[in-house]
This record gives sequence, C-alpha cells and structure tokens, in this order.
Amino acid sequence: MRTADGGSDTPRQVPVAVAAAVAGCGRRRTAEVNDIVPKFEVNRSRAPLGSAIEITYTWQVEPSAKKLTQDHRAFVHFVDSHGVMLFEDDHAPVPPVTGWEPGQTYSYTRTKFIPVYPYVGDVDVRVGLSPVGKGERVMLKGEDAGLREFKVAKIELLPQTENIFLVYKEGWHNPESSPQNPSLERTWTKKDALISFKNPKKDVIVYLEADTNTKAFDAPPVLTLAVNNKTGVTIPIQNSEVFTRKTRIRAADLGQDEWVDLRLSMNQSFVPRLKGVNTHDDRELGVLVYHLYVAEADKLGSPKDVVDAGPVTVAPLRIATAAATTKASPAPAIKGKPSPAPARAAPGAVKAPAKAASPKS
Repeated sequence: MRTADGGSDTPRQVPVAVAAAVAGCGRRRTAEVNDIVPKFEVNRSRAPLGSAIEITYTWQVEPSAKKLTQDHRAFVHFVDSHGVMLFEDDHAPVPPVTGWEPGQTYSYTRTKFIPVYPYVGDVDVRVGLSPVGKGERVMLKGEDAGLREFKVAKIELLPQTENIFLVYKEGWHNPESSPQNPSLERTWTKKDALISFKNPKKDVIVYLEADTNTKAFDAPPVLTLAVNNKTGVTIPIQNSEVFTRKTRIRAADLGQDEWVDLRLSMNQSFVPRLKGVNTHDDRELGVLVYHLYVAEADKLGSPKDVVDAGPVTVAPLRIATAAATTKASPAPAIKGKPSPAPARAAPGAVKAPAKAASPKS
C-alpha cells in the first residue's frame, strides 16, 4: 500500500542474515567477572605534592572467585580530572596472587611518596591486575573505568607549600638521575649531611628512603639520624637495597628554637675511585637519599613501622673531612627549592634532576 507521498506504509523486510549480522555487531562480548574486589585506603585523603602517604591495599577474594594460576602485578594509576595519569604505584601484591584462596581477604600497606607536578585538585585512583607475561588483565568485581581499570578511591592533591619547609645545608652533593629510570632522582650525602626545618613545636615523623653501596665500605655501614645532635635513631644498613625508615620525634626533643637541625651521620664514608667503583669519581660518599620528608605526626593518622627517637651519640659535625679528595660541592638545588645557602625557606622532599652517574653498583 502506498502513502500520499508515494511511500509505503508496509514495514520493510530486512533479510534474516543481515538482521543477525546487525544484532551481532551491536552486542559486545561480556568478559567473565572474577569475584575479586579491590579496595584502597589511605591515611589521609588530602595530601600535599612531595609528601608521603600510607596506602593499604585489600583484595577481597570472594568464595565464588576463581583461583589465578598465573602471576600478576597490581597496577595503580593516579589520574587527574582530565583522565591523564599523573603517577603510579605498580607493585607485586603480598602474598603473590597465585597463593590467593577463595573466601580469603589479603591486605598490606605501602608508603608512597607523591611526586611534584604542576597540578592540584582531585585525583581518581584506579587499580587492576595485569599478568606477568602474556594474557589479559583480570576482570575484577567493581566499577570499570575502561581497559579493566577499576575506580577505588579519590584523593585531593594540595600545593607543595603545605609541607614543612626543609633547608639543605652542608654535606650534600648535587642530585643525580637513575640510569634505569631518569625520572627517579636521588642525592648522595657525604659522611655527614645537615638539613634544617622550621620548628612546628609538635611531634613530627621523619621519613627517609635511601640506600648505599654496602660493598664499598671497610666495615658494615651504620647511619645515625639525629635531631639537635642528641635525639634520633641508629640504622644498621644490611645490604644495598632501598630501605625506608620512619622516626617519630617528640616536640620536647625539637626544642624551642625557631629552626631544628636534622643530621644524617654515617659511621664511615667511601671514595668510589679508591674502591674501584668509578675511576673518575673522587667524591666522599655516605648514603644515597631518594626521599627525605618531615611532617607533623597528628596529620598522618597512624602510619605503620614508626620508631620512636631516643638518645643517640654523634661526633662533632665536620664541614670538610679527610676522606674528601676534592673541594666540597655546593648544597644541591632541590626541585621546588632554591639552593639553601642564601635562603632559609624551601619546601622539601623531591630533588632536582642532574646528570651524574651513581657509583652504587
């Protein structure tokens, strides 16, 4: 039957094969969900750039979950309001996923140092499990943001100026970049290194992430972290792996002065050229610092593995040491911080890039 405009009011017949093809194109193959629920908790939901946060990861493996027979790594992406990843905390879950059993829950806590970016504001946290080797990411139980990345939390990044200001003084070499990861920056100390920070008149926690070349020392190296040369902790360094130490210092031990001196003192140092580590490096070296961060304790919640500072003994600070074979280098410029020699104010924790190669190995 024709209509007034010459058309037809009879429904058009679409060939069965074409209809089936169209329907098939319209359907997406739904991935089978493995009933593992990822969870993310942080000791503070608002944190400044350059600061440290304590993240607790929880993997709730429900009774209906299927065992993972292939090793996987957790990927953790911190994404800005435009969907751009700012930084990550990828890691191997503890215990490995191949040991996870249905009906069990697994939790562990990691310390993450937030890099300094020209961005403040809300950040989405997305996590997932990616196979080591070939294979697809696991389809977890949760809100998929796409590509099997699951939204687990939101945090807010604050300006770096919210941190306690650090002033790097004597005993620091220029920062250098890691050959394996150029974006990773670290700074060698001499045998003794000194920083100062403005006294908050409250308990503080000092975060130190560092390592050294233990094979280059004549005896087992020991680091003493001391406030005002009398209160702190002693840290035996067992191997050349990166370590993190958190030390609580009471307000009473900070004293009443406006500025507090924090000293890193090694029991010995080494010169790479004399040890055959680097024939062109005549620097006196102590410990390689990745992050040094000081924060008011009451703003950090209850971070794990914090050690209370106690009485320590350190020798008088030497500005120049006999082990040094070259003129002392100026205090390093720190990212977001001018060189501390002429100034007293600079936000601490992340270092500026440099090109020197590390004599660690």
